[in-house]
Amino acid sequence: MKKEYTAAIISVPVEKLRYKFNEEEELVLKLKEKLSMIYQQVARDTVFTVISNGEFGVPLWGLEIALAVRGLGQSVKIGVVVPCDLQDEGWAEDWRDRYYKVIETADSAPALALEYTDLCETDEDLYDAADRYMVDNCDIVIAVAAGEEIPDAVDYAKSKGRPIIYIDSDTLEITQ
Repeated sequence: MKKEYTAAIISVPVEKLRYKFNEEEELVLKLKEKLSMIYQQVARDTVFTVISNGEFGVPLWGLEIALAVRGLGQSVKIGVVVPCDLQDEGWAEDWRDRYYKVIETADSAPALALEYTDLCETDEDLYDAADRYMVDNCDIVIAVAAGEEIPDAVDYAKSKGRPIIYIDSDTLEITQ
């Protein structure tokens, strides 16, 4: 029986990436290829689960790549940790369609604070709660950084002793 292994994919906001929303950019295509190779390598020996908040940009791409790897016959599961039910508000229709396709095909979608509560006073609190949930429920964190700018959840992951794979979005260098 294969061991279960979970990776949380986190990223700086897409607006902070050099290529922003341009998925035709060569670096984006290469980043997606690197993620696919990582996923395929891990899925060979494990039942691999990728979790993400499905946020516009790298987190959504990471889930779509997991679906593609699963389509290749690999043992890949998808978990979407939705920080709030209005996450897709203001997104272009094609992005919204992609987001809901991932949610519909996900193996799990843990419900967090889906709307305003006293615990989550701002949208930032909702995303922080989703990030903490993902870190608490993973074996490793894949963090896409923009140069020196790293995702907010990295410090939390370090405090929990989670191994972190960093991918620099500009150079595509992978470090641990």
